[in-house]
Amino acid sequence: MAHEYKIEELAEVLQVLANPIRLKMLSLIAVKPRHAYELSKLLGLSYPLTHLHVSLLERTGFIKGEIVPGPRPKKVYSLTEFKIVVSPDLLKRMGEKLEAE
Repeated sequence: MAHEYKIEELAEVLQVLANPIRLKMLSLIAVKPRHAYELSKLLGLSYPLTHLHVSLLERTGFIKGEIVPGPRPKKVYSLTEFKIVVSPDLLKRMGEKLEAE
């Protein structure tokens, strides 16, 4: 069975995805795994701003970071498997839980 979000959890997930910069990052990472510096260059953002967005995407489970060893180790981000569905049925179940409280 799919994860049943609480209203607050669903709102947080949707808020993370509502940001165009983060959607662009997810789209670029979907093409191939990337490191934050590469994302900052592709999107024309400062590294600190890119790092904040990437950290939020990682914390909320949309991407995962893995250290790639080498002379200069890098953390490379790839997409995790996720699916988000907001349907009338989901909203009805949330509303019924609210009524029962």
